[in-house]
Amino acid sequence: MKILQLSVHFSPNLGGVETHLDDLVSGLIHKKHQVFVLTYRPLSVKTDWKVWETRPGLQTLRLPWLPGWFNKLSQIPAGEFLYLVPGLFIALPFVLLFFRPNVIHAHGLSAGFAASFWGRIFGIRTVISTHSIYNFPKQGFYRTIAKWIFSAASYNLCLSNQSIKELVSLGVKKVGRFTYWVNLQKFKPIPRAKAKLGWEGQFIVLFVGRLVPEKGIPELLEAAKKFKPGISLKIAGSGPLEAQVKKYYIGRISQDMLPLYYSAADLTIVPSTHDEGFGRVIIESLACGTPVIAANRGAVPEAMNNTIGKLITITPQNVAKTINHYYESSNDLLKLSKKARAYALKRYGDHNADQIVLAYNPKQ
Repeated sequence: MKILQLSVHFSPNLGGVETHLDDLVSGLIHKKHQVFVLTYRPLSVKTDWKVWETRPGLQTLRLPWLPGWFNKLSQIPAGEFLYLVPGLFIALPFVLLFFRPNVIHAHGLSAGFAASFWGRIFGIRTVISTHSIYNFPKQGFYRTIAKWIFSAASYNLCLSNQSIKELVSLGVKKVGRFTYWVNLQKFKPIPRAKAKLGWEGQFIVLFVGRLVPEKGIPELLEAAKKFKPGISLKIAGSGPLEAQVKKYYIGRISQDMLPLYYSAADLTIVPSTHDEGFGRVIIESLACGTPVIAANRGAVPEAMNNTIGKLITITPQNVAKTINHYYESSNDLLKLSKKARAYALKRYGDHNADQIVLAYNPKQ
């Protein structure tokens, strides 16, 4: 099968969607499918990139686009939509003529608009995956255009039950569920991880993600002032708040190195103050045997529960109180750690990719 992946973000940009797409594309190629990725240049990180790349089973076209605006517009839905749609919309018909795919798989609302429009004109099956909670207004243009995008698609895949309810509330009928997965041979506990990083004797709290306000960076920094002596906060990622986190910053960590850092951590913190679509960092950390403290909002409660971490309301006081508790109560932390890896093995294996491949089937 020839499959076109259409996404605003793709590697070498960093993020949960990008990592998911890397896993998805690799899995499709392994199953002998041909894949074409149409995307933009990295929009939220500064890194080297190529317009055109090709390797067996995969062709990637990255469109040059104005960088630096994604983080600024991420909390303004209409502005973000208008910023992200034009390039993909203009380029897609030419790629369809060149690649002639059997299915277009779009990721997110902006890519979904281009996919639904051109998919109908070309008569190509279109699947849209949601990776976020959109919180659509009860009326207005944004809600109307979203309803058209998802209704015009052949099928929609939602990452959480909350996302399914959101689409159903729009009147969308062709809706199913998918779940992220991780490479469980790669994301696993690494022996002597603390020693390998020079962190022996420290209680490590790890943050991995975009350094933007909605990821809870301000709340985390305030909470760190209340940590017990002996607790060490490590922040990895990239974004506009790098200067503010300098005291705790350990840089951008490659995917290959992440298992070592998760394994060296005593806790992973996911303090998002917006509704996460799922939280890939959560499942990566659990796969490495490290419990997670996370925001009790969005789809996060569907990704984890209190047997392998702690769901809390994110305030500096709550974050500090929870982390201090597990620092002082090693038995409570050990109970969570013992269950984390098994939880990931049961829920987040690569068999989850089958849910997506099934959606490419016209019978869905």
